[in-house]
Amino acid sequence: MDFLPISFYRPGYQAQGTPMRDLLSYMLQDELGFPVTTHALQHRKRETPEKWHKSFRLDGFHPDEVKVSVSDGMVRIKARHERGDEDNRDVREATRTLKIPAGVDQGKVHCFMDHDNHYVVEAPFIPKEEDQEMELKIEDVPKAITQGDEDMQVAEAGQPFKESLDLSVFEPDHINVKRKGNIISVSADHDKEEDGIRVSRSFRREFTTRGRGQVNT
Repeated sequence: MDFLPISFYRPGYQAQGTPMRDLLSYMLQDELGFPVTTHALQHRKRETPEKWHKSFRLDGFHPDEVKVSVSDGMVRIKARHERGDEDNRDVREATRTLKIPAGVDQGKVHCFMDHDNHYVVEAPFIPKEEDQEMELKIEDVPKAITQGDEDMQVAEAGQPFKESLDLSVFEPDHINVKRKGNIISVSADHDKEEDGIRVSRSFRREFTTRGRGQVNT
């Protein structure tokens, strides 16, 4: 049976992080309700790849001798190398078929050959709906806020989320509202000359809602 080494705490000494130690640290701290360490967070972040990636050796072929086609959820690679003349010709071929996993953007498959004669096929994953950013149209800007005025309202099940902002100094086309998952971002920029003086105004605000609902601006 293999045993994991146990390290003792020493003041001023920081143990070197390893994937196994980071994982055990995260599991222990999560069970006890302690804050998660930076190493554990980085380890969890690495568990989610940004793109689908496959590679295999393809010796004896030049990049321009490799043809790739993408259809029906499959990547088909065909390489063909010829040398010699009509009387004495050497033909060498290689084929490879890869199935594209679900959730991968088939329209953005990228292929290349690296310096070690590895042929690389990769494509980004399709962003989840909550990770996509949506821009909302501003139709009107209320005057300075009085009691009961709302210029932004996020409707949710149960209690709606409401937040009032005074954006009366900005024109509607100067205001930008975006939603990404349950995060609402409001920004506004204004730059004009008033009484011979160049005046610049900007506004940034971000809200986190409890759910995903309709946004009224």
